[in-house]
Amino acid sequence: MAGRREESARESRRRLLDAATELVAEGGPRAASVQAVAGRAGISRGSVAWHFGSKEGLIAEVIGNAFGTAERMYRERLPETGPLAFGTLVDAHLAVVDAPCGRVFATVLPEVMSAPGPLRDAYVHGYEHTRRVWIGYLERITAHAPGLPDAKSLATIVFGSGVGVNTLHSLDGLVDRAEAFAALKTLFELAGGPGPRQG
Repeated sequence: MAGRREESARESRRRLLDAATELVAEGGPRAASVQAVAGRAGISRGSVAWHFGSKEGLIAEVIGNAFGTAERMYRERLPETGPLAFGTLVDAHLAVVDAPCGRVFATVLPEVMSAPGPLRDAYVHGYEHTRRVWIGYLERITAHAPGLPDAKSLATIVFGSGVGVNTLHSLDGLVDRAEAFAALKTLFELAGGPGPRQG
């Protein structure tokens, strides 16, 4: 009996997290009200507090889960060892940006930038970990491309470009993320960076 209750609790928690992720990806944290999340999940409103403590706890979990999903996507798309082409890394990044986790990053960023708190802490923690993963990939690229900036600087440039593209996309629906990232990839190739010919 206890096993069935635990399984039901896990399923409820998953449904709430999935619903909140969809709502945050669509309209940011404000769109993910307790009522909206519970309604989309088909679960009572009290379940949000029971599973996550508060709406803020739920959104922090959404952010952490989004970073975890992004890291899994990178690892699925990028080889674990050997030379790595910058174009391959940008393609993997574009896949993340276009996925629900990427839309979560874009919609929560204005809120986490505005004030300290648990949401900002969750975002910074996820970003710092993901940045370390990226530096590891970029070190494999810079090792075969003398003259490029160091991996930490390149990570800053790529992440900054991603933030810029997502911010402009949220302000101007005519900004196409895929086109912008394709242009970024081309710029790196034209600048003599490691392109698809490598690896």
